[in-house]
Amino acid sequence: MNDSGAKRTVGAAIAVVAALGLMTGCGSDSGDGKADGAKRAGSVEQGDGAEQGDGASQGDKAASSDPAAKPLSASALERAALTSGEVKGVEVQKMSDKEVSEGGSAKTGKAACRPMAALMGTRYDPAPKASVHRAYATGLTKAKVGSTGLIRISSYGPGDAERTVKDLREAVTACQGGFPAEDGTGGKADVKKVTPLDAPKAGDEAVSFGLHDAGKEKAVIKFTVVRTGPQVTVFFGVNIADPAKSEIPAALVDAQVAKVAKATKGAAS
Repeated sequence: MNDSGAKRTVGAAIAVVAALGLMTGCGSDSGDGKADGAKRAGSVEQGDGAEQGDGASQGDKAASSDPAAKPLSASALERAALTSGEVKGVEVQKMSDKEVSEGGSAKTGKAACRPMAALMGTRYDPAPKASVHRAYATGLTKAKVGSTGLIRISSYGPGDAERTVKDLREAVTACQGGFPAEDGTGGKADVKKVTPLDAPKAGDEAVSFGLHDAGKEKAVIKFTVVRTGPQVTVFFGVNIADPAKSEIPAALVDAQVAKVAKATKGAAS
């Protein structure tokens, strides 16, 4: 598939994700989180074949950032983001502001679950200094798309990256029974349950979980969040052919985290 064809197909995948209600920009109702320039999000999700775990690669202890590590600028984050061809079988496309802001802003009234609602949106608490977004897709042909998803790479001020992962880990525990939510139009986007998953041994710490949609699509999205110093990389994935069996390619996570780690190390030297 040539480059223009791949872009069209990834674009189609993004449209499908949006149609499933997985790209409504989720905004936190608490704190003073600022918009980072691009909305996006998920109302649901996770693969039913995934293993249960504690959701963290380092258990319940959040690793401390290297004091020499610095938050990356927006331009540095752009350079650290994956491009097509870097991971075999995975097409990657830069997200425009219009694409990532599709669908409005979702929310939940359950305070303990707001870190999850805010995860893929633009109103974060704490707010990142800068963020960049990418869409990815696997199994691309002219006839179909396999798995697809989004990547957000953000840089944070002192202690904020650690707090972001800590808040998410606590939300995974508190929200396993699900929570009510509304999408950007005010429609129901309730999460039936949250499943803790085994996180990859990546970065300084990581947490993985799945959100199961309570709607008719019964879609499941797998999330993995990796902290590398003051940088946080968020992945989510959904299977277009079978929304109940979502996955995030391990090779994609490894390659993206490696690029962020290299950029973070370079910024500290």
